[in-house]
Amino acid sequence: MKRWLSTFAVFAVCSAVVRADVTLVQTMTVEGGMAAMTGQSIAPKTTTRIKGLKARTDMDMPGVNMSMSTIADLVAKQMIMLRHDQKTAQVIIAPNASTTSTTTAPPIGGTVKMDVSVTPTGKSQVIDGFKCDEFTFATTMNMSEVGGPNLPPEAVAAMKGMSIVMKGSMWVTKDTPGGAEYLAYNKALASADIASAVAGMSGLNMPGLDSMTKAQASVNGLAYLTEMTMKIEGTGQMAEMMRQMGDMKITSKTNSVSAETIAEDQFKVPDGYTIIK
Repeated sequence: MKRWLSTFAVFAVCSAVVRADVTLVQTMTVEGGMAAMTGQSIAPKTTTRIKGLKARTDMDMPGVNMSMSTIADLVAKQMIMLRHDQKTAQVIIAPNASTTSTTTAPPIGGTVKMDVSVTPTGKSQVIDGFKCDEFTFATTMNMSEVGGPNLPPEAVAAMKGMSIVMKGSMWVTKDTPGGAEYLAYNKALASADIASAVAGMSGLNMPGLDSMTKAQASVNGLAYLTEMTMKIEGTGQMAEMMRQMGDMKITSKTNSVSAETIAEDQFKVPDGYTIIK
């Protein structure tokens, strides 16, 4: 469960001085593959609030007795993970941040390969009144190199020769309210190295996440609709077992975007929460 939380946190956090605020509501649906084993649809809803170089993402997972939020401060290069059911706040600071805090994430070692490509197709369409341009993307990750100190050697051996291949399309728009501010924040996030720090705290060896963040920031707009297929490739018993579950389809759709003013207290740890070092 801890790794699932960290994974959502990673893809939730996934620049210049900006003056306007942005609130973005998105719904993600997950079908097929391992998601089918739960016997119910997985459709987390996220609300992301961006104010300058700070962002807060609230995640609601229907059918799961859990809610969490992440608060990112790109100036301090830190991420706060809030567990509302436990009233806890875990502070994660990127290794390159200027701090002496005991919550600094350890440097992430290893050479995990995450090949990422994003390509414009030249196609356009109007979605909810916004002109969107299509970009295709492909990401390949060698699972035997993800490892991390918390993964048993036998698990690493079982994943040898296995890769996760993610392919899909993003429909990107520059026309939404606060679009320039959203883009500026994402470019800052790509330079902050926070994604790998969060993954490292969960025991995953995934420094390549920063490459994916930079690739996503290169599209110069808001990914209003993203459709992705995730499949397993490779040899071995583990790869064969996971292939039998079928491909996983993930769709992320923007429900609303607004540029209304956001209160500063949205980016602070709520009263009564325990800080986890």
